[in-house]
Amino acid sequence: MAQLADRAFAATFKRIFTFSLLYEDSEVDNRVLGLDQRSRVLAVSGAGCGVAGLLAAHPARIDAIDTNPHHLALAALKVAAARRVRSHAEFYELLGRGRHGDPEQTLRPLMNGLPDWVGRYWSTNYRRFQRNLYAEGLAGTFQRWLRRKVGLDADFLRALHRLPPADRLARLAPIFASIKGSVPIRTVVNTPLFLLGIGVNFEQRQRNLRANAAATMMDVVAARFERLAQTDLETNWFVWVALTGEFNHDHPEAVPPYLRAESHRRSLVAPTEVGFHRASLQRMVADAAPGQWSHFSLCDVLDWLPTDAQRHLLRGIARVGGPSAVVLTRSVEDACVVDRVGLSDLYERVEPASSQASEQERTRLYGRVNLYRVIA
Repeated sequence: MAQLADRAFAATFKRIFTFSLLYEDSEVDNRVLGLDQRSRVLAVSGAGCGVAGLLAAHPARIDAIDTNPHHLALAALKVAAARRVRSHAEFYELLGRGRHGDPEQTLRPLMNGLPDWVGRYWSTNYRRFQRNLYAEGLAGTFQRWLRRKVGLDADFLRALHRLPPADRLARLAPIFASIKGSVPIRTVVNTPLFLLGIGVNFEQRQRNLRANAAATMMDVVAARFERLAQTDLETNWFVWVALTGEFNHDHPEAVPPYLRAESHRRSLVAPTEVGFHRASLQRMVADAAPGQWSHFSLCDVLDWLPTDAQRHLLRGIARVGGPSAVVLTRSVEDACVVDRVGLSDLYERVEPASSQASEQERTRLYGRVNLYRVIA
């Protein structure tokens, strides 16, 4: 039954515009992947913040892959804008503030060189920038609804940031209690629609419940909020978008790295070839020749897969990448997936980079961020 539910989930998820923001900390990716001008990266795109952020390292090639055309089209736009919009102020207005006075005219020249379907997509969806890109999609809809229910805003977030972590939790305790006690919120959070909105399939839902010793997703969400409250709230762009609908524009590091001035400057001169592929990651790896990529950025894709499928995909990546290939992955569980699926003869977990990445991950959505290296 679970596999049938996940097949239905995947079929639905790839048709819905869910995220305008990548819910993985791409600053962590940039820090640990170790890219150089010889690197060739296969990256699950999500909403594209991470793919655009890789440009600053000037790898030889990036292949962005996703089954969701909404997310892949947004990734293509972010990459094109990072490379072609010369003014950082204009670039930031478009993708930092998520608004533009004339998005149709601004987006049209960015489509040159992108797949035809991407151009067609933005010719009909440019209006997302007339409002606020970061309030769009299913995740944005849930966040707007939650903000109306809870009533938090930027002033509250700034005040909270000035408090020590223990005092923050004390200040938030009654808010958490009201959220957990709200029948409408509790009902929505425990539905399949909410899972779609946060990009968690049924396999990953079960992993979340086990990892948090939780009975329901409401318990998981409450635990994640408590972890988020203890981060650097001034620069945690995930918290800002969730609670205010936009980034903290007063702090230059409170945005995904690709939006920062220095990253944009380097992206403008990146010699990197970039491809965009509407395809299954498993099929892409299965069809690839050995040596095609040196680095694999998987987001949390492995969490979506049962154990046998995890093992099969990791064996395929080892075949394609060869010795010293690097794999970056996230999991809501603390366990080492390579050990759990019996592939410790093929991979080693890179330390202390993996533990440091896990500690630095701003989203607090994951138990581990792991960097693996192929050893045989």
